[in-house]
Amino acid sequence: MLCALAMLPVSLPGQESETDEAVFELSPFEVETSGDKGYYASNAISGSRINVPIQDMPLTIEVVTSEFISDTGATDLRESLRYSSGILLNSQNDAYGTFDNFGNVNNPEGATGDKSDSAFKIRGFVVENTLRNGFRRQHATDTVNIDRIEVVRGPSALLYGVGNFGGVVNYLPKQPLPEARQELTFTVGSDGMRRATIDSTTPLPIESLSYRLTMAYEDREDWTDLYNHNHTFISPIVKWKPFKKTTFVVDFEYGEAEDNAISFKSVRTPTLEGIPIFQTDRLETYGFLEFDGKNPRTFRWSGPDTYLKTESMNVNAQWQQEITSNLNFMVGYNYSDVTFESRDVFGGITLNSSSARARPYYATIQARQIIDGRSTDVLIPVENAVLQYNWGGNLELNEWHQARVEINYSNRFFRNSPWLNTEVNLLIGYSFEQLDRSNQTSATDESPDGNDFMYKNPTDSSYIRFATQADGSESLPLNPYSIGGNVSENEGTYLVYSGRFLKDRLYVVAGLREDTSSSKDGYFGILGSRAGISTFPDSEVTKRTSQYGISYEVLDGLTVYALRSEGVEPNFDGQRDGVGRALDSSVADAEEYGIKVNLWEGRVAASISQFKITREGLPFSYWWAPAPARGQFRRADDIIFRMDDFNPTLPSKASNRYLQAAAAEWSAAVDAGAVYLKESADGRATYTYLNASTAQGAAFLDKVFEALNQEFGLPREQRTDNDPWPGWLYNGFDDPEVNTAAEDWSSGDFFQSISDESKGFEIQATLTPTDNMQFVITYSHVKRQVLSPGNFVSYDYAEGNWDRWATWYFPNSNWGLAGVDTELVYPNGPAPGIPSEDTADWTGVGWGKGEALDDTPADVVSWWATYRFNDDFLNGFQVGFGGQWESEREYASAFTTAGQRKQNETGTSIKAFTDPRLTVNAMAKYSWSRERYDAFVQLNVDNVLDDTDQYGFFYAPGLSWKINMGLTF
Repeated sequence: MLCALAMLPVSLPGQESETDEAVFELSPFEVETSGDKGYYASNAISGSRINVPIQDMPLTIEVVTSEFISDTGATDLRESLRYSSGILLNSQNDAYGTFDNFGNVNNPEGATGDKSDSAFKIRGFVVENTLRNGFRRQHATDTVNIDRIEVVRGPSALLYGVGNFGGVVNYLPKQPLPEARQELTFTVGSDGMRRATIDSTTPLPIESLSYRLTMAYEDREDWTDLYNHNHTFISPIVKWKPFKKTTFVVDFEYGEAEDNAISFKSVRTPTLEGIPIFQTDRLETYGFLEFDGKNPRTFRWSGPDTYLKTESMNVNAQWQQEITSNLNFMVGYNYSDVTFESRDVFGGITLNSSSARARPYYATIQARQIIDGRSTDVLIPVENAVLQYNWGGNLELNEWHQARVEINYSNRFFRNSPWLNTEVNLLIGYSFEQLDRSNQTSATDESPDGNDFMYKNPTDSSYIRFATQADGSESLPLNPYSIGGNVSENEGTYLVYSGRFLKDRLYVVAGLREDTSSSKDGYFGILGSRAGISTFPDSEVTKRTSQYGISYEVLDGLTVYALRSEGVEPNFDGQRDGVGRALDSSVADAEEYGIKVNLWEGRVAASISQFKITREGLPFSYWWAPAPARGQFRRADDIIFRMDDFNPTLPSKASNRYLQAAAAEWSAAVDAGAVYLKESADGRATYTYLNASTAQGAAFLDKVFEALNQEFGLPREQRTDNDPWPGWLYNGFDDPEVNTAAEDWSSGDFFQSISDESKGFEIQATLTPTDNMQFVITYSHVKRQVLSPGNFVSYDYAEGNWDRWATWYFPNSNWGLAGVDTELVYPNGPAPGIPSEDTADWTGVGWGKGEALDDTPADVVSWWATYRFNDDFLNGFQVGFGGQWESEREYASAFTTAGQRKQNETGTSIKAFTDPRLTVNAMAKYSWSRERYDAFVQLNVDNVLDDTDQYGFFYAPGLSWKINMGLTF
């Protein structure tokens, strides 16, 4: 039950073996497991879609066997992979990632915290699509149903049309057995864990018909306050062989899961200036608020009322047919239906709130101003702080149809010639996928009474509750906020050739694939917005990818190989660029070289590989980038700004030298009527507006921008202000009087395409020195870097109405021009120092090229070892010992997840790294038999060293244990 990497010799076509008859009966679309021994697996199907010895495949394939899964005590897919170096199960910093997790920015977990609980990082790339028997699966699964897990490292679009550029995780479900067998297990453990499983299989009265039924129930908490998880899972599978050469398999999965108290433990502390609620990514630079008498490791301020409910159903049907002894056919269909329903609370510390409702809750807090995740963080007092929060809900519906048809032809030629004897294998396939996804969000910030937020004293450690506010009054109502959805399709055709030559020592594989991806029926709308519901044009794109590799057995048991492969990830999420076009598919190109060793009938099996993967087309949204598809800016009307925080006459701006530098221009704008007052539509407030389409209004804004640029034009050591800030210009987007191009910003809804790279090497070994002893050792070294920050779309300004003060032109130190010379950021402008009117000229200078922006550790070593006693006194006992060491991680990078710079007060980029980390686990098991019953009791202890230290924003969970008892009959 562990992860086995390399491969033992198995009988090849034309060679005699005691297992030839069994292999002959096996379909090429089914994996051969007769050569598996404990943690070692001889064959795999995921690397080629047909049953092939792992030793021959010119790529890195790792197999996690059912015995390994059992010995390590894994209960879900993610736990099963924790001893695989190069696979990260928990990340807190992803290259150009986004915070879609519960708690938003106050949850430090990255992409691996996705609600599907099936995301990983492999070779530095996020893998979001787990495969189940070759079909996509985007939600978690219980190990009660898993027979083995096959991990193919690197892009494998040729066979699956799946990007997953770091690798493909494909698990194979348990199949019916030829003899009746029933297994019951019961598990108890720390944090209130309770678990029960059933695994039942038997031939049915109808000849050639068999079934297997697996079920699981689990309820557990964890080491943090309030959290609870429970799920039920059932999976029947029926296999029918009406004829010797015909096989039908139908399997079904249904699961319900509920996670409660899933949101943030604490909120991030702000700068002295405070941070607007819509710029929360800036908070990624800072640490978390702590409370007197509360343990920051375990305390969960967000309370017990957040949840995620998941209901999933999956049906898979396959027909395999042997047409002739050399020709086989397979057709498969998979239907998935997954619903995610969630409720979350989002909160942030704001300062000097303009809401009168907030003032009773003002308090002074200790804010962490320099992030390094340790006790050396600088704490400074921040006055007039208040927690501003709201509640949100989301309902996401996913309906996925997938189909695959494959024909395999295999033959051997020149059988009587030792040198010309050749095996030829040809696979022709077609696949179709359709994902219909829709979601509806709700929020309290669109409440009918106009009070967008609720407030709480930031020193009050009582839980945030859904039904009531801090003063005991009823919470604001949760109202519908936005809707969106789209239908994505992908059609793929592929041809794969493989052959053996030179006494079967030379193995060659080559293939081509063409994918046509389309996105249609796309829509998005913020309810109540003046733009209404936006629909997007349908799009279609075709991509061709290839894969070719070669391996050669230099000596018996020693094979060298080389591989070139490509990957393609269709835009199944329906992301659009700034003008509403569906993004192109992401593509990757990979090179890999390696050595495989298999000695003494698999007692020593290892692989060493070196790789380089380059990806293009990663979707990313700079919140401040242009998105004319949003359609808020009325292009033919005057450009009107609301000057809530950009008015030099405000008392709070008396010392702001950037606004005061334009005081004369302001006065001229007032005299000309370009600055005017107007009452809001609800009559509750009177606002100050500036008409930037007038010469006087434009002159004021130009002067402020000029003052900012002059500061940036100085060498850094001569600057008096490394983060010049005149005020927030972009207010009142829901105000019908306001009309600026900045209203059409990306804001996480529209995307650019990024390119990046990962390279390194890996070592994987399975050692079986004796029949009683097994070792698995893996090592990975990975280096990540961003190659290009992407491009902007053109903004279609009306003639003569160019908004040159939009967010993408703002000379702030953290976004917009970000302090870089305007001619470098937007070349081809109308005059020196004036940016180009065409936003597509954006060069992305200074926006991450060469940075890692990722927490993949450079080095990871994992190991697991077991020993079985067979002497009279200890017969039936087994012990296991394993763990992982990883080098430091870059958990805080120089840019935020929304594309803003992170800099300290000296203008230095902020980067923070964790300490190296060591985790040690252990296992003890006793098995015995009585008549026709087999039983066992097993103890697994994780984190034996009881590590509770802080690693970045994460805390180690400390020691945990579980006892598993099983009975088989």
